[in-house]
Amino acid sequence: MAEGCGDEQMYVEEDDMTFVCQQEKDDEDYTSPAVFLCCQCKLPLGDSFSRMGSEDEVGLILLKKTTNNVVAGNETLLSTQNDEHSCLFLTLSCGGCSLELGKLYTCTPKHLDYKRDVFCLNVKSVESYVLGFALQIVLPDEEDKPESRVCVEAEMEKIKAVVVTMEKRLSTLESKVPTHRK
Repeated sequence: MAEGCGDEQMYVEEDDMTFVCQQEKDDEDYTSPAVFLCCQCKLPLGDSFSRMGSEDEVGLILLKKTTNNVVAGNETLLSTQNDEHSCLFLTLSCGGCSLELGKLYTCTPKHLDYKRDVFCLNVKSVESYVLGFALQIVLPDEEDKPESRVCVEAEMEKIKAVVVTMEKRLSTLESKVPTHRK
């Protein structure tokens, strides 16, 4: 068994006869987690760990759970859309900016049962941030930039001179003030 595989399945890649752990292969196919944000005020609404799916044709993201920033309205409404007749839902809005985010279906016909008690967010109201894909700026080590160290040391010397001067002035003023003893 290959090192590091443990109890996972192991198989041989046919093209180069390399032993690969199933876990390593799964890691290659793994997509990074995403955070869903309100497109207006950028508050976090949920993440891809609670994502149940999406309906690309109508622009919905389906989530099992959301953050407290997603607020469900108090009034149950009856859907007037043709494909959603006899559906009852609550309107979802952002707790930060009150932007309408989507719907939470409370009653659905059988063919829409997968939407019941699921947070259905409109894609147009949500932005996503995929973790690990930010532009990364590599800062040089301080050792690689001696001029920055010289600048910092020069500034520190200036500050030290000001503090020493102020300390001398304060001592002079304190010596001129009469002390009051009782």
